[in-house]
Amino acid sequence: MFRLWAAMSMCACLAIAGCYEPGVGKDELDDAVQAPVDLFSDGGGVTPTDGRPAIDAPGGSVDAASGCDSSPLSALRIVVRTTPFGGRYQPKNIGAIWIETAAGQYVKTVKRWANRRLRYLTRYAAASGGDITDAVTGATLTSHITHDVTWNLTDRNRCEVPAGQYRVVMELTDQDAAGAYATFPFTKGTSPATTNPTATAQFHDLVLDLH
Repeated sequence: MFRLWAAMSMCACLAIAGCYEPGVGKDELDDAVQAPVDLFSDGGGVTPTDGRPAIDAPGGSVDAASGCDSSPLSALRIVVRTTPFGGRYQPKNIGAIWIETAAGQYVKTVKRWANRRLRYLTRYAAASGGDITDAVTGATLTSHITHDVTWNLTDRNRCEVPAGQYRVVMELTDQDAAGAYATFPFTKGTSPATTNPTATAQFHDLVLDLH
């Protein structure tokens, strides 16, 4: 009985640790077996573990007593459909969507789908320094999808950012190197506005809906 249990346990370990098809990198295997860091779904909010309300859901608000800037606006909805860059792992891909000021200062991560292979998102890693405050996060995607996510107009200190010029930044790769990168500017004022930025080679059907 003990021998049967030991054999079964060894098979399970081999299935996890070493039995994968030739050509699949160790980093990709690590991503495949690693559970998401946080919530991993499109269009949803992340509920913090300390009991605070979900703040990345549509309609998030800022506490008036906090001293943060406030406006009649509540969120920026970001929609984008991605396509392969042409690397060895396509259609599997890793990527990130984040917010910067017009001058290139990092504001906040909106979504990240990468764990162990994060270093290949070179621009995102340099900009964010690993910050994923309130972000929707998960592991490598097995195919390209339409991402539909919402930023509640706050920075990583959870204060609403002041009116001004900002940009949505996107990066993805399907190889053990840097891949595609694009920026899409927008203005945060006091009135709702919807734009459809021009598509790039890997980022399509874009919608930036400030409301």
